[in-house]
Amino acid sequence: MNTASATPTGTDLVNACGAAVRALDGTQLSANESEQALWCGAYMSGLVDGFGVSPPGVNGRQVLCLPEQGIDNGQAIRIVTKWLREHPEHLHESGRMEAMIALTKAFPCP
Repeated sequence: MNTASATPTGTDLVNACGAAVRALDGTQLSANESEQALWCGAYMSGLVDGFGVSPPGVNGRQVLCLPEQGIDNGQAIRIVTKWLREHPEHLHESGRMEAMIALTKAFPCP
């Protein structure tokens, strides 16, 4: 995937963020895996920061309620990677949407 110009799919995210999870767990990565892990970290950071500005909503109702202290990037990466691994039927879909679904499932609003 050309991450500079393409919209990532679930497959793109699970591959890149899977590498990031391995790095978080202390695994030595290849140069390509390191690049993927860095891309995932930057992507997830931007996505979560965007939620802070305008949390996702449906029909005017907020659906994502992150903890008051927020979440760290590693936690977001692990949540999204776990969701994608558990829902392979969605890997062809928008990575951004799948990440949003994963995070709203993990942090629903009351």
